[in-house]
Amino acid sequence: MGRLNSALAERDKEVRTLAQWLRGLRERSGLTYSQMAHKTAGFTQPVSLATLSRADEGRTVPTWPVTEAYTRACGGSVRTAERLWLRADANRPGRRTGKRLPGPPPAPGAGRALRYVTERSELLLAMRRLRLRAGSPSLRELEARAVRAAVSHLPRSTLHGVLTGERDCTERVLVEFVRACGAGPAEEAEWIAALHRTRTAPPPDIRRQLADAHAEIHRLRHALDRHPSPGTP
Repeated sequence: MGRLNSALAERDKEVRTLAQWLRGLRERSGLTYSQMAHKTAGFTQPVSLATLSRADEGRTVPTWPVTEAYTRACGGSVRTAERLWLRADANRPGRRTGKRLPGPPPAPGAGRALRYVTERSELLLAMRRLRLRAGSPSLRELEARAVRAAVSHLPRSTLHGVLTGERDCTERVLVEFVRACGAGPAEEAEWIAALHRTRTAPPPDIRRQLADAHAEIHRLRHALDRHPSPGTP
């Protein structure tokens, strides 16, 4: 029960964070909901005044198309909106395949971004982004896409645990996931390499100590350059 309450509290926190960020955008833009709805009329998927007003209440997670339209109407960062929405939507109960606007296809060279993944949290965020760009398929749909010989190689209970950070992601689950999201064979290698780096990279505290050490070395070198030892030519 304690673990469930903790998960619910975390989910509610992320939903509120997204709602507060959206409200801040609207307040800074000075637009009314009516004006925002009018601006979305020129978007691929217009959004009504009522839907926009519910998006920043913080009671539920708005769909990604609504979040994106709200952000664009107010001139906000779609990239920031995507990051906040992914966190808020990660544990949304009763996920179903709604009428969602398919996300944009992976940009050319998107695999290169995976080369910078070194931590488990970064890999999870990349997986959530991939799912978003695939049109936010439900866990049930992803499970169905991985069915071979009447057996799914991507159980939704396992995938839920991975995407929420409660379970470690195995190479088999990762490969099945990226395939279900439409990634090709060439991209699979990049994902696998990223997974392996998350397992071999030093812990965050060690990385911080190394960074501090490098900074101290740089400071000492700078000090020596400014104040050379006596007799130094």
